[in-house]
Amino acid sequence: MAFRSFLLVLLAVCTCTVLAASDAAASKLPKSVTLSYELIGSASVKPLVTIFYDPKTSKHALSSWTPPSLDSLKSTTPEPTASKLLRILLPNGSSTITTLDTFGDDAHQKIDLWISPDDGSVFSASVSGLSLPPLSTEEERYRKKVARAKAKGRPIPPRPPVPNTKKAREEAAKAAALHEPIKVNLITSSAGPSPDLVTRKPPQVDAEGREMAQEEQQEKSFFQKYWWVFLIATMLMMTSGGGGEK
Repeated sequence: MAFRSFLLVLLAVCTCTVLAASDAAASKLPKSVTLSYELIGSASVKPLVTIFYDPKTSKHALSSWTPPSLDSLKSTTPEPTASKLLRILLPNGSSTITTLDTFGDDAHQKIDLWISPDDGSVFSASVSGLSLPPLSTEEERYRKKVARAKAKGRPIPPRPPVPNTKKAREEAAKAAALHEPIKVNLITSSAGPSPDLVTRKPPQVDAEGREMAQEEQQEKSFFQKYWWVFLIATMLMMTSGGGGEK
């Protein structure tokens, strides 16, 4: 139970850190979209997240994140019930469905945004849950230090320094991306394959406008195709003959 509380505290800290870093980058991105949610069966619509993005570079930043409160939306009956359904809404009126478990304490969230290739607007969006990845030994040790420091009101200890090598920096970046509490995917639709049309000559028609049947041309024989080869060979034989012995 204590470790679960520790994870909840760290999840809140990571989310606040992501949002704080994103606010500075949001002002540099040209477009934004706000997703809302609505509990099915309720008329109350509440904002979920605002995302700033650049459709050309796929860069993005979150400026707000207000997920539904699970305690206020869960059923109060002791019998186990299915997870409640939520509708994720876009300003243009389109929506997708997810469950309340998407925002559970033991899940991260993934936001997929489908971008129009014409004007870069978002025409569809969905939110789904991701299972929390296992922590490495070093990460778990560091997070416990952070939790103890926050409980005692002490400054948060810095992370262990990353070795100044390309491989170490890449591994650190992958680990940080793996534990992001909110992942955003920008999906740009592309044009499908174009049909390869076969062209033909206009059909011949008779006086009444009906298409005339075309006579099938018979395939030429080998001699008809290469008669000139035989002609040259015959001429060479006739001219190369000659004088006998003197």
